Amino acid sequence: MRGFPFKGATLVLITFLLIGESCMAQNFDPFEGKSSQYQLNLFRYFTTPKEESNTLNVLLDSVKKFENNTAWDLPVLAERLDQYEHFSIELTRHMLYEKLLYYDNKNDTTARKRMNYDNSVSSELRATVNLALTQKELSTLTEAETNQFHLDKFSYLISTIQKNASHTIPATSTKIINELSGSVLDRLDDRYDALMDNINKNLVFDSIGKKFNPGTGITTMRHSKNAYIRETGVKAFLNAYAQHEEIFAATLIDIANEENASARLYNYPDAPARMYDKRLQVSEDNVKGMLNELNLHADVLKTYQQAQAEQIKHVTGLKQIHSWDMDLPLNYTPRPQNFVSARKSILQALRPLGKDYVSHFADLLDPTQGKLDITGGKSRVTDFTGLGYPGVPITLYMKSFNGETGSIRVLIHEGGHSIHRLLMSENHIVPTNSSGPNFLFESFAILNEFLLLDELTNSSRSSDSKAFYTKTFIDDLADQLFTCAEEGTFEQGIYDGVSAGKIKNQKDIDSLYAGIMSKYDLFFKDEPERHAEWINKRLIYDDPIYNVNYLYASLVACKLYELLHKDPENFAIHYNALLRNGFNASADDLLQKFMNFRIDETQMVEGAIGLMSKKTTELKLLYNQPK
Repeated sequence: MRGFPFKGATLVLITFLLIGESCMAQNFDPFEGKSSQYQLNLFRYFTTPKEESNTLNVLLDSVKKFENNTAWDLPVLAERLDQYEHFSIELTRHMLYEKLLYYDNKNDTTARKRMNYDNSVSSELRATVNLALTQKELSTLTEAETNQFHLDKFSYLISTIQKNASHTIPATSTKIINELSGSVLDRLDDRYDALMDNINKNLVFDSIGKKFNPGTGITTMRHSKNAYIRETGVKAFLNAYAQHEEIFAATLIDIANEENASARLYNYPDAPARMYDKRLQVSEDNVKGMLNELNLHADVLKTYQQAQAEQIKHVTGLKQIHSWDMDLPLNYTPRPQNFVSARKSILQALRPLGKDYVSHFADLLDPTQGKLDITGGKSRVTDFTGLGYPGVPITLYMKSFNGETGSIRVLIHEGGHSIHRLLMSENHIVPTNSSGPNFLFESFAILNEFLLLDELTNSSRSSDSKAFYTKTFIDDLADQLFTCAEEGTFEQGIYDGVSAGKIKNQKDIDSLYAGIMSKYDLFFKDEPERHAEWINKRLIYDDPIYNVNYLYASLVACKLYELLHKDPENFAIHYNALLRNGFNASADDLLQKFMNFRIDETQMVEGAIGLMSKKTTELKLLYNQPK
């Protein structure tokens, strides 16, 4: 899973979305007994496993010959790059096929190994091309030569690789790094997952004669009307992981050391610098500045937390509110929707994005098309992702879909990734131009979520239901702005501290975490049991230094949301052109060209904070409406 350019790295959001799921969904069948009609069609990739195996062998042989061919002169360069793009398409087709087999059965070690191998071959091929394109002859490539040798469509690829030449290393070195570092990181990731699974499986909390597993029943406990169950259950949950804090801390420190060492091999000072450059196209100093900017607005989050705490007091009669009380259902909890109803809500929500976008989404959510893998089952990999690549079929994978609001949000978010990939494919872009800054990918999917919550709010008939969806919107925005700022600052501190020798054990990590959370969280300083809650932030183990992408993504999404409401008639035209275009320029230039704004950290933070304040005011008005 590591290192592939379009990994659907969304688990930080998915965990947030699904943690609030009500127990009603446990016995609810969103497919109404017809789950067999929602089967993924793998024939869209290969007609038989034998065909997949045979074509892969031929492909690998062709890739090897390509890599051994040292001819990269200008007269043959366009042809060579066309071959590279073809190989990228076909390697991705095989990788996704194996990935979907593995995702359906995480015990299928053969599929997992083949998926990782395909990924490794892709990485080595990319390294070969990158190194070839750093030759001096191309650094002085003129416009006349670009036209003469038909290199126009590859100009951004060439210029980007030239720009990153100092971070390019030989393919043989890339292979060694992937084999050594990738293997170590996978083992550390597996160690984390195995320990988490063991805790979740064995832990039992006995409350008033009723047993809960805090690992799997934490939602039930947080929603319980019994204050004792909420408090002692959450504390038992936190303590269960804190008992193993030394191992979790050592694992996190090992990951940071490994990622930092790998980054230095690519001539970066540390892992954050490398990841920010690759994923955000910004410097480490810029990211730190953005994190500091959000820190200046931490009181906005605390103000919302205080307002919500007051409403909980009003509804429940509680005299004191703790963090474990903040998920208490108030006056309205929506029932799960069946898939047909959820599909209708999604398509209605997406209408502001234009008929073409909605039509593509309707096709994706049509079970007869075989593009969905969402019905659940035993031994499925915990992931939620929209897969695709130019020239390769799209698929929407969810470990399961249960019809709850959070699950519908995942559906429209990940479906957005799939549709974006499809639109680029239909536009016949250069395949490698389908990969760009991760935060732009995420911003488009987050906009979909905003539109869904608006639709659910507007279609609600009671003030209580409108309040529920408005609160969900604010919670989502707060999570992507402030929680990502918390976690981004925390992760940056981990890597800085490990590099400087200041983060050595769990006490050092606890101290770092407490210093950050005390600034953002209204309740943290009075709840010492939360000192090790960083253990449950899975993404810092599974996909290091990804959290900050969501912060940048949410800022762009808020700006897009603002533009949509300012000019609803023309927004869809410009927006769809942006989606179809792919990434043949920097994120800043693309946003300026198609949407007429640039990434201005201060202005974008102010806009997002303004949206959160506006929604908070709307929520207070709904709370105060007479019943």
